[in-house]
Amino acid sequence: ALLCAGCGSWSGFGFQAGGPEMSRLRQVLALKEGMVIADVGAGKGQLTLALAREVGSSGRVFSTEIDAARLARLREAASRAGLGNVTVVEAQSGETGLPPGCCDAIVLRRVYHHLTDPSSINASLLQSLRPGGVLVVIDLPPPFAWLRGSLGVPAQAVIAEVKASGFELVRLIGDWPG
Repeated sequence: ALLCAGCGSWSGFGFQAGGPEMSRLRQVLALKEGMVIADVGAGKGQLTLALAREVGSSGRVFSTEIDAARLARLREAASRAGLGNVTVVEAQSGETGLPPGCCDAIVLRRVYHHLTDPSSINASLLQSLRPGGVLVVIDLPPPFAWLRGSLGVPAQAVIAEVKASGFELVRLIGDWPG
């Protein structure tokens, strides 16, 4: 299943665990202890850490990045936070690095527009989801509807590409907080 969230406009860019975005994620992911979730393109890891707290010690969060320095910082952040349920995974431009069938949910927050090989990544994402799992893509629109790249991606492009990889659209949310 695919849930394309926040593909409308928004303000502010930093993730805040105590903010309204986390509340919405709890709802759309049906977060509970024991879940296994992936934060693909985790960046600085704020979402990874928040998700790890939500799923508790019986759950797991896979945190992926392609940059070696960011991978090291993610490991340090999880260690400093005392979160032993975070597994940092090195991804490639066309492969998430996630194990097959590992996740109840996968989140790409402001990452999709950076993908250089979306069809390969989408196939990798689908392979990593358990049956009934959900993929949440949270991204911003480009300044011009036809533009795709470092400034955003049109929601319909995300939907078309992800559906072409075998996902089905569950819901498009245009008023994503944060």
